[in-house]
Amino acid sequence: MTKIFKIASIAIVALIATTASAQDNQTQLNVNLANAYSVVVNPTQNSVTIDMNLPAHFQNGNSSAAQADHIQVSASGDYEVTVFALGDLVAGSETIAVNTVTVTPTAGTYLGAGADPGSTALITPQPIQVGAANEETIISSESGDLRGFNMVYTIPAAQTGAYLNHSPGIYTATVVYAIYPL
Repeated sequence: MTKIFKIASIAIVALIATTASAQDNQTQLNVNLANAYSVVVNPTQNSVTIDMNLPAHFQNGNSSAAQADHIQVSASGDYEVTVFALGDLVAGSETIAVNTVTVTPTAGTYLGAGADPGSTALITPQPIQVGAANEETIISSESGDLRGFNMVYTIPAAQTGAYLNHSPGIYTATVVYAIYPL
């Protein structure tokens, strides 16, 4: 009986040791997933210039150079991007209405790692006026994305009259891009 008791005791100790070691080699993995949305202007393009210094510019309008991946969107779900200006174009005491400038986006580079899953972003195909204090949607998407968007800023021919009879100088306005979940 003592021999059976010793064998049973060894078996119980072995079972407890096996159970304890099985629990020591496990962990619980937690992924804290939350909605994340960001739009930033490419830091190398924080200033955009449209020249209005030739007769042709006043007759035909003019555009900035294309700004590759000018805004960079990171969105974990569906979203829209809007554009607006904080005020009109100003140089000293003179102002020019900022809504004389348009912005036109096109799809840019996929900014994530790995293969580009493709974008469902709907880009406004026509130029959008950059209005002071009124946001205009320029991009919307039914899925998340990590993408740059190219931008071209334009003073259309129909708006060049607003630039006549002003003092020469650099007129500035702050353009803001905002992102919202849909």
